[in-house]
Amino acid sequence: MYQKRQAFYVFPIAVILMLAALQSKSQDSKKITIKTSADLVSSYIWRGVPCCTDQNGKSVLAPHIQPTLAFDLGGFELGAWGSSDFSGSYKEMDLYASYSVKGVTATFTDYFWDPTWATKSYFSYKNETTGHVLEGSLGYKGEKVPISILVATMFYGADKKSEDPTKNNFSTYIELGYTFKVKDNTFDAIMGMTPTDGFYGDGYGNVTGFGVVNLGLTASKKIQLSEKYSTTLRSSLIFNPQQEKSYLVVGITF
Repeated sequence: MYQKRQAFYVFPIAVILMLAALQSKSQDSKKITIKTSADLVSSYIWRGVPCCTDQNGKSVLAPHIQPTLAFDLGGFELGAWGSSDFSGSYKEMDLYASYSVKGVTATFTDYFWDPTWATKSYFSYKNETTGHVLEGSLGYKGEKVPISILVATMFYGADKKSEDPTKNNFSTYIELGYTFKVKDNTFDAIMGMTPTDGFYGDGYGNVTGFGVVNLGLTASKKIQLSEKYSTTLRSSLIFNPQQEKSYLVVGITF
């Protein structure tokens, strides 16, 4: 009982303390920026993998609404991101904290997604049984040379080895990117890879070792709707060479 109650309060207390620290610091020099937005996407593809599956584990492509609420002070950001399809059969809610300086961003993310909503308690963080997945990532995005690199590793929670569900798999994702512009359009080209078997690629299946799991090109364009309001429209062409799958996704930000 003590462990369960302890897990219940760990993250809410951490969030409250971080917000208090942000407010205290903002009174000295800067103000907290509150970010609220929502994306509407034709389907939810994350790092080359469709995030919705039916009861038989088959991928389901459906429109999603994806809201964000974040608090930013300088280079430090604390936020929540979610995703839900229109039928309500899929739900995801992720908490994150990140710090950015000179193009380098370190991020801690707490993922919680289906099917864990139906079978797991949100407030349970016991490593052996939790539905959460904790990830640490380090990214860099250049300004003069518009290249980017991301390395992300799941280090705790529901990311378990298929042959031994008591041990963490440490699924790792590496992404290289390049940004360029053509007239009013911004293009982002990426190549995502995984060095070992895990969540990415065939999803804890029989493929082992290095694999390219996410090749994509995204075109985005800012649309000015009024003097004070604008939105961004984007289209993404995505390939997963390891799964031999392809996707075309359109999205808009509100």
